[in-house]
Amino acid sequence: MQVRPIVNSVQASLLSHVTMASNDPALEAAATQLVEALGPALHLAVMELAEQAAAEVRAQLPGHDVDVVLSDGDPALRIAEAPVKAESAVTNEDLDARITLRLTPTLKQVVEEAAQQAGDSVNAWVVEALGRRASRERKRGPKQFTESFDL
Repeated sequence: MQVRPIVNSVQASLLSHVTMASNDPALEAAATQLVEALGPALHLAVMELAEQAAAEVRAQLPGHDVDVVLSDGDPALRIAEAPVKAESAVTNEDLDARITLRLTPTLKQVVEEAAQQAGDSVNAWVVEALGRRASRERKRGPKQFTESFDL
């Protein structure tokens, strides 16, 4: 959403009303200063509207993060799927099932470094990563091909 054209439109409308009401140059000069001073307040009002829009969209899209981000000073809504927490991927079951994984030493090192950067244990990091992937696959459903091909 581009804010500047909206603010300019409101300011132009206010100035045209003043000039239609009076031909007094002093009044027109005062109105021009007032309208220019309103610019930041109008910009803030547009930002608040963007926040309200984000809250509305957030309420209607459970499981998604909705944020207002600034791009060149203009607000935009960013919508992304909410990350799956390890707790939601793991139900109320006890964590006593085990899987033995055979990894290359390089992959093991990458996993250990990623877990450390995330501030997690390797086990917690792997459980969260597996839960996220499994949840994503479950939502996606079976893969379907809509194009024909020769075997």
